[in-house]
Amino acid sequence: MLRPDDYILIVARRTLMKKCVMKTVLALCAIACFLPGTGSAQSGTREVLLWTFFNNAVDYWTGRSVELEEKFNIDLKIEVVPQNIFLQRLSECMAEGKNAPDIVEWMIEYNRILASDPQESLVIPLDTYVRRSAFVPYVPPGRLSWVTYGGHLYGLPVEAHPVVLVYNDTLWKKAGVDLESVVTWDEFFQAARQLTAKKENGKPLHHALPHDSWGGPRLTDTMWMIWQQTGSQIVTSDGRPNFTDPAFREFVRKWIAWEKTDVFADWDWGNFSALIANGTYASFVAPDWWVFQVNDAVDAGQYRFKARALPVYRRGGPRTSSWGGTFMAITRTAPHPERLYEVMEYMLYDRQGVLDRIQSNWGGFALIPAFRSVWDDPIFHQPDPRFGGQRLAELQTELAWDSPRIQVGDVFWDAVEVFNECFPEIRDGRLDLDEGLQKIQEETLGRMK
Repeated sequence: MLRPDDYILIVARRTLMKKCVMKTVLALCAIACFLPGTGSAQSGTREVLLWTFFNNAVDYWTGRSVELEEKFNIDLKIEVVPQNIFLQRLSECMAEGKNAPDIVEWMIEYNRILASDPQESLVIPLDTYVRRSAFVPYVPPGRLSWVTYGGHLYGLPVEAHPVVLVYNDTLWKKAGVDLESVVTWDEFFQAARQLTAKKENGKPLHHALPHDSWGGPRLTDTMWMIWQQTGSQIVTSDGRPNFTDPAFREFVRKWIAWEKTDVFADWDWGNFSALIANGTYASFVAPDWWVFQVNDAVDAGQYRFKARALPVYRRGGPRTSSWGGTFMAITRTAPHPERLYEVMEYMLYDRQGVLDRIQSNWGGFALIPAFRSVWDDPIFHQPDPRFGGQRLAELQTELAWDSPRIQVGDVFWDAVEVFNECFPEIRDGRLDLDEGLQKIQEETLGRMK
């Protein structure tokens, strides 16, 4: 015979079981709405909102929307949010719980949406999904490092953006230098003195490299890409600034010495291709999205151009770096992130989708996708007539996998800003090197939360 307490316990268990069953049913229904072949446009199709700041990507994603909608039973909405209001609008929509995107396509540099603490990040860590992914092992580790904060991977990179050295073979050989034989940057800058020896009105006719000296030299463009090769990290693994690191100090010292040899010309964004064509820039460090600047000079036919891996900072070091890029991530307020991850991963790393993206001239440039699995396709192994038949994309894909890993964190982009503000004082001798780096270290520490 049941005692009253037994009866109460049974009722409680049955009630709990009903609740569990109901939760399971609701969960299954929710998942079913997101599975291919289930639901309907009226009742079961899940709307997925993608925000991108990249106008040129919209046509491509729109063109694939039918495929994606049928495969994942979703209603894909794509919204372009201008770069200058992207962060503010995203923060506001998520705080209000209205009109927030499920997936964002955003820039790696100065992203301001990632944080070492997942509770502070506007997007979720993907660690759980990545561990069982069949695709992510084919993404260059160096590219993944840019979206890894506090040990958490927050995004999937879209492009690899490997960097090569494009050079005017005619001018360099006329100066007595075969750049193919140059191994290190020290050797490069030593050889550059032969190139800059010819002067007019006291200034070199030809410069070895462009570098942005607007407002004083900065950790940007050429300096940015060479710094990555050094292995010196400006942020430690625990997220603190690291400007007093001896390896970084040595790089800054060496950079200042290089600048004093007068081998640099100002990086002129608006006239870049013209300055290549007239021989002012005898070479330039180029991510995949910037190689096209050589086109006008090639068409003019006055000079012969080649491309090669970057000289190394030290022997045995990386022969490339990267600059720029975008990534996709899932917002913290988005429901069913596990299904959104499948959608996002397929969007970026489905083999045929990647090849279609390249053949559509994604963004108007010949970009290398951050997905090694497709690099064996013939499209990446064609002779490039701009460089005398060299297989440029083959070189770029060969280098992309070895892109340096960069330690980033919450204070990283602040650290870059502080360095750029203070470095001109060091370079011009207003601050001693050690004194200046200590000042940068302390000012960056002051920006930490």
